Amino acid sequence: MAPAKTPVDEAALIAELKEAVKADVVEDANFPVDDACCRRYLRARDHDVAKATKMLRATLQWRKSFQTRTIVEDKFAVIEKEAATGKTYVTPGVDKEGRVTVLMRNRNENTKDHDGNVLHLVYQMERAVKAAAATDQESWNLVIDFAGYSLLNAPPMKTSRATLGAMQDHYPERLNKAFLVDAPWIFNAAFRAISPFIDPKTRQKIVFVKGTPAQRAAVLVEHFDLDQIEEAVGGTMPYEYSAEKYLADDRAAYEAARATNADVG
Repeated sequence: MAPAKTPVDEAALIAELKEAVKADVVEDANFPVDDACCRRYLRARDHDVAKATKMLRATLQWRKSFQTRTIVEDKFAVIEKEAATGKTYVTPGVDKEGRVTVLMRNRNENTKDHDGNVLHLVYQMERAVKAAAATDQESWNLVIDFAGYSLLNAPPMKTSRATLGAMQDHYPERLNKAFLVDAPWIFNAAFRAISPFIDPKTRQKIVFVKGTPAQRAAVLVEHFDLDQIEEAVGGTMPYEYSAEKYLADDRAAYEAARATNADVG
C-alpha cells in the first residue's frame, strides 16, 4: 500500500514562490503575479517550489523578450495578416462552467510564416487570458477543427513544437480540455511525432471527437450547451468569424498608440 501523501500547505508555498520571484516581476496587466498565478505554476510543477520558481522566472523573462505587454502596439501588422482567415481565435461561446473557447482551423492557414504563426498564437493566448479574466474560470478549452486538414496546410514540426512549448511553459494550468474534432488518419503521423513533447498532464486533457454529427454532438454536449459551440464542429451556434470585427478594438488601440508616438515625436 502506497504511503499517504503529506497534505500541501498551498498558501504557504504561494507566499514562498512570490518572495522568490519578486525581484523579477514587472508591471504587466495581463500577467499579475498574484495568488492565482503562483498557484498555477506550483500545480504545474507538483508543488515543488524550486521547479515552480524556475518555470515562473522563465516565463517572466520570455514575456519580456517577446514583448507581450505591447504585442498589439508593436506587432499589429503581423497580427492582422495572420488573423485574416480565422485560423485561430477566441470564440464567443463558453462551456457549461463558463470557460472560454479557443478554436483552431488548419485549413485556414494563410502564411506558413513560422515567426508570424508563433506571434499570432501568443496574441490569441493573451486574448484568451483577458477573456478568462472576465469570467470566474482561469482555464479555457481548445477546439481544433480538422475539416479540410491536409499536408499542405499542416504546420511544420518546428512551428508545432514552438506552439506547444509556449502553451505548456508559459500558460500552465490554463488548458481545461483540447477537443480534436474529426482528426484524419494523415494527422496520426504528426501526432506521433509531437507526442513525446506533450506533457503527461496535457495529454490527459485531449479528447478525440469523431463520427457522425450526432456522435460528435453526444461528446460535446457533456461539456458544452450546443448553442455555445459552432455548427461546423457539432454545435448549433451560427457564428462566422470576421477579422475586421474581431480585431476592431486592437486596431483602435494600435492606431491610438501610433498617434501618441507621432505627437511625442
